[in-house]
Amino acid sequence: MTLPAREKTTLEQTVIPPANNDAPPPSTIRKQLGKSWNKLHPNIQNRFARDPVPGEKIIYTGTMHKVRRSFMGALFAHLTRIIGNPLSPYAGEDVPMDVTLFIKQGKNGVYWQRTYYYEGRKPFVVTSVKRESARGEMMECVGGGFGMLLDVFGEGRELHFKSYLYFCEIAGIRIPLPHWLTPGQTHVIHRDLGNGDFVFRIDMTHKQLGRTFYQEGVFRRSNP
Repeated sequence: MTLPAREKTTLEQTVIPPANNDAPPPSTIRKQLGKSWNKLHPNIQNRFARDPVPGEKIIYTGTMHKVRRSFMGALFAHLTRIIGNPLSPYAGEDVPMDVTLFIKQGKNGVYWQRTYYYEGRKPFVVTSVKRESARGEMMECVGGGFGMLLDVFGEGRELHFKSYLYFCEIAGIRIPLPHWLTPGQTHVIHRDLGNGDFVFRIDMTHKQLGRTFYQEGVFRRSNP
């Protein structure tokens, strides 16, 4: 007796390609973007397709053509020095700057280190770490348990980071901070210019105090 052919299950019908063990895992930014990844300029995709590997430093050099801060912005910057210089208190024009991305062994996330070379001053270093929370949220953290939650999205072929909550984490407990205690909503834009160059823009705007910080410059990768 011939038995009727069994219909294949959905799982059996799905052909799973063999894993490429040599391919690096997707970056945190790519995972956060999901389908929005396809909205980015291909050059931006190339820059952020993977995270740095242990011992590697990805370095971008360029010039912040505009570095602005209001009086209240400068006050915020000086008050937050105690948690590791998350904000630059100085203003300037055509300020040379390096942006270095790296990871630390045994630590979660990618460190972003911005070094400003203001004329007549020692290099001013701002360091933060972007990482996913246990709930899959994108966080950018500085010292003292302070940080912000970020929306990550692609729009107009640009990469955008926009804050929607500041917090302080103490003993594993996240405490939201009211808007008036923060320097304002942070909006970072990465826009490709072609030929290896891109615009890096930081804009921070407070609901009551107005714009507290604004920086915009052009950068390119300096190491292969």
